[in-house]
Amino acid sequence: MFRIRQYPFASDPLREVRLLKRWVWVGASLATLILVLLYLFTFHLSAGEGAFILLTMAITVALAIELAFTHILRLTRGSAYPVKLALELSPLQGFKQACHHSAEMVAQLLGAEAAMVAWVHSDLQELEPLASAGLPEQWLKVAPQLSLAESGLEETVRQGQVVTKRTTARDRWFRGLGESYSVTYVPLLSSDKVIGVLGLAGDGATFNPRDHRLLSAIGVAVGLALDNARLYDEERTRAERLQELAQMRSEFLLTVSHELRTPLTSVKTSAEMLLEEDDSPAESTQGQLIRNIVHGVNRLSTLIGDLVSMARLNNSQLQLSLEPVGTGEMATAACNLIRPLIQTKRQTLDVRFDVPGPKVLADQRRFEQILVNLLSNAHRFTPAGGRISVDVHEERDEVIIAISDTGSGIPEQERGAIFEPFYRGSEGSGRRVPGGMGMGLAIAKSLAELHGGRIWVESGEGGSTFFLAIQRYPEPVAAPVRAGVT
Repeated sequence: MFRIRQYPFASDPLREVRLLKRWVWVGASLATLILVLLYLFTFHLSAGEGAFILLTMAITVALAIELAFTHILRLTRGSAYPVKLALELSPLQGFKQACHHSAEMVAQLLGAEAAMVAWVHSDLQELEPLASAGLPEQWLKVAPQLSLAESGLEETVRQGQVVTKRTTARDRWFRGLGESYSVTYVPLLSSDKVIGVLGLAGDGATFNPRDHRLLSAIGVAVGLALDNARLYDEERTRAERLQELAQMRSEFLLTVSHELRTPLTSVKTSAEMLLEEDDSPAESTQGQLIRNIVHGVNRLSTLIGDLVSMARLNNSQLQLSLEPVGTGEMATAACNLIRPLIQTKRQTLDVRFDVPGPKVLADQRRFEQILVNLLSNAHRFTPAGGRISVDVHEERDEVIIAISDTGSGIPEQERGAIFEPFYRGSEGSGRRVPGGMGMGLAIAKSLAELHGGRIWVESGEGGSTFFLAIQRYPEPVAAPVRAGVT
């Protein structure tokens, strides 16, 4: 038989009960002796009568103490062991590790010679051994995966009952221990569902699992801990897989963008040279075709730039060059850049801010990119003749930039999704506009968060307002000059 690892539990309530029992024994013995001596001197009893009274009282007190403390120990075990197991197992975040620790700890607490944990699979039809304690190391490699019929644990799994076998003779998992050992199987419960079984084996000298209430409570505590560990492992695996996929996507975007930029640059340069050398009238077919080529190449270059920005943001490769910059100055630059597009739709651009305005710690080029993306989004979804406004103001220690439009508004169910990459609005929402890849708002949000700011939207039937909030840069206060001091 292999030795089970001993755990140094933080506290042992049973040790305190046993210590109390010793003190009760000492006190009861002294009290009994004093009482018998009082009887001897008061009633002038003989030595034989005194010995008889002493023996009678000692037996009575001993029985009372043993019965009382047996009940106290049972109650203490029933309340302390499940709590102790839950506290010891809850910090464990690996499922297999938690299975091994639970088998070892339960065997130690209950005095079992061996223990194992089996998990339920295939709609309560099969049991797979996952961990063991007190058994050979190679036991898990050869332990069979049993159906319920083969294991004889239908009552344990289907009805959640503790099952005890007086011998291991017909047990497929513990029969190598010897027929003198008894086996007890405890259902592991989580959310009122049996998710596994805990098997315990031992001889009558050290292991006597008659308290089914205690075993059931242990099954609930261990089951919850193991199920939480399993869910943690699944979520961690899923998160790692998503991270790998995001990394692969970013690398793919960077590679494709790099491969596309060289031929696009060549096409753009050639088209611009043809346009410079073209002597035909502006309305000629040849000139119009060349201008279409230049426009298309510029459009593709912008989309590739967005792809690269998104990939770098996802990979945390984008580095900011931070410096104090006026928000009004950056808003003016963004408005000047987007103004020609606004004029093509006869829209009105209303600006309400001072130049240079309150300062923030920002990368000027990247911060202007945030504002250009927000203004471009407002321009795209504002009808011809509509109004776009830009407002910059301070609230406490923040600078708030608000960009409003008079478009159709954003449905409430889409307000969170519009900041996701490649989201272009659902069919029939009025926000699916030709052109664009749905990355402008996602890039703006990521850049804002990279600056330590935040973006949100408020929308109604009369249009939408996008807010950008960022910490105001504290202006250094000049030290006061004392009069008469040079």
